[in-house]
Amino acid sequence: MRELAATSLGRSWWSAVAAIAATYVYFLIFAEFAFIELARAVAPTTPELRQLMTGLGAGGVAGAAGAVWLLRKIERRRLLAGLFGACAGAALLAATVSSKPGYAATAVAVGLALGGLTVTLSTCLRAATAGRRLGLAIGLGTGLAYALCNVPAIFAASPRAQTLGAAAVALLAALLPRGLRAESGPATASPNSEYSRFGTVRWVLVLLALVWMDSAAFYIIQHAPELKSATWEGAAALWGNAAMHLAAAVAAGAVLDRGGRRGLAGAAVIALALACLALGGYLPGAVPARWFYTAGVSLYSTVLVEYPARRAEAGLAALVFGVAGWIGSALGIGMAQDLAQVPLAFVIAAVAAVAVALGWRPRVKTGLAAGLAVGLGLGNSGRGAEADPLAARGREVYIAEGCIHCHSQYVRPKVATDVLNWGPAPALATMLAVPPPLLGNRRQGPDLTNVGNRRSPEWNRLHLVMPRAVSPGSRMPSYAHLFRDGDGRGDALVAYLASLGAETMAMRQAQVAAWRPAAGAALPEPAAGRLFRQLCAPCHGPEGRGDGPITERLSLRPGDWRTTPWRHVPAGAEAETVLARIIKFGLPGLPMAGHEYLRDAEIVGLARHVRALHNPDPGAVGTAR
Repeated sequence: MRELAATSLGRSWWSAVAAIAATYVYFLIFAEFAFIELARAVAPTTPELRQLMTGLGAGGVAGAAGAVWLLRKIERRRLLAGLFGACAGAALLAATVSSKPGYAATAVAVGLALGGLTVTLSTCLRAATAGRRLGLAIGLGTGLAYALCNVPAIFAASPRAQTLGAAAVALLAALLPRGLRAESGPATASPNSEYSRFGTVRWVLVLLALVWMDSAAFYIIQHAPELKSATWEGAAALWGNAAMHLAAAVAAGAVLDRGGRRGLAGAAVIALALACLALGGYLPGAVPARWFYTAGVSLYSTVLVEYPARRAEAGLAALVFGVAGWIGSALGIGMAQDLAQVPLAFVIAAVAAVAVALGWRPRVKTGLAAGLAVGLGLGNSGRGAEADPLAARGREVYIAEGCIHCHSQYVRPKVATDVLNWGPAPALATMLAVPPPLLGNRRQGPDLTNVGNRRSPEWNRLHLVMPRAVSPGSRMPSYAHLFRDGDGRGDALVAYLASLGAETMAMRQAQVAAWRPAAGAALPEPAAGRLFRQLCAPCHGPEGRGDGPITERLSLRPGDWRTTPWRHVPAGAEAETVLARIIKFGLPGLPMAGHEYLRDAEIVGLARHVRALHNPDPGAVGTAR
């Protein structure tokens, strides 16, 4: 890269890198995240939010098409500067509106500006780099953007702060086109089968499949607290994500400059497929979905920009970004909203589609087949209690100890309270697949169909050993004898309980995210305080100081609400609603269990009581639920 330094070409090359980074930052931190969080204030339900996102997507497609027309009339660098300014204005508008019509109009404005920006920038990049290391410039810009968005201070900022930051980035980026080289003479492109009519259709299909998978996986992670915590919670995780994104994108850029686009697309689809399989519970928990996801996203995001940029034709860029980008994103999010998972059949179909598009080259075909075989092989080895010897033994303990006499494993699909309290109803064939069936016909205790995604192994263990200390008033006997030294039955039973509901995790989290307490009266404060001391004090203490009698047995000590900020209530969120969800459904993966059977009035009363106990010292450092 030294030959690019201290020359007009060098300045143009680095300006191109900065413009790519600015565009991706605006999309990632604002259009894909902060804007949606701001809009939840006026569109709290999924159908309402979907309407706004439809406006955003429609604006994006229209903006991409409009850029083709504008580029015939306006010099591309001038248009690029103007569109960066329009993006800044749309972000500032989002920070000021407060009504649903205002957000609807802003969504369209953001889509129009961003759709036009991506197409216009794509037509500038080949000239700006003079074709020298175009892939590396795109990879570096893409990687820097993803890395910057994972910097803890930026990632954890409030949606309003992120919005204002995105506006500032776009305003500064409006100065970059001055440093870009213009095309010297008419643009020409040598014949290339990758850009023939058939080649274009092939690559739009490949990129559509990749964006579709990414958008669905992103939505599921974002709306599943335990997945979000494992992927994006904590400075170490965020810095690790930043490093992976940057390394994968830069490597992708270097490979693209060597003509390795097909191999990169194959690697990206396998990485995203493995991530989707892991998120859906088809792979063992040890499979690092986070790393597959971050690497796959950076690989395909670089290809998504490089393919049309290498040709520098506005019509091609509009087709790629309009169909693969905007429509693919809408399809992925819509699928995740409707199904709350990435279906195994879709993952197989997506990989097969990419294999058909790329697979006549033997090495690519072999690589895709091998990657999919490994993924499905891992999936088959990790699903269900019958595939895990410890969980299978735990099922035998469950039967021997007579758990079926008080607990059912049957969610009645047409009983709304069953589905809300105990999770999605699996197919009857699934429940009858392993003999003997454990449906049960009595329900003196909670249904256990999906207990693995409602209670953590730690909580189940504590409850089995000392049920009334964990759940005051519980009628369940203690099973401490199963955990005596040398007796592995207790650990096996905990493993079996953890396996129940693994395949419905994403659906359950979508249910939780959509739930809101019914409007109406709340349990009055004196009664809410008594209920808190009865149900919550064993862990949180009577005054929310994190000093309950079983605190010392917990791996994660509850925070002292007098001094520590909320950990699971995002800045800017409606605290009462978030707390109500936590109280009713718990925090999967953590010792915080739900209280699914409480009435909405009791839930709201407890949420208000908890808020009254919360008085953090701004200077204190710590975490609280």
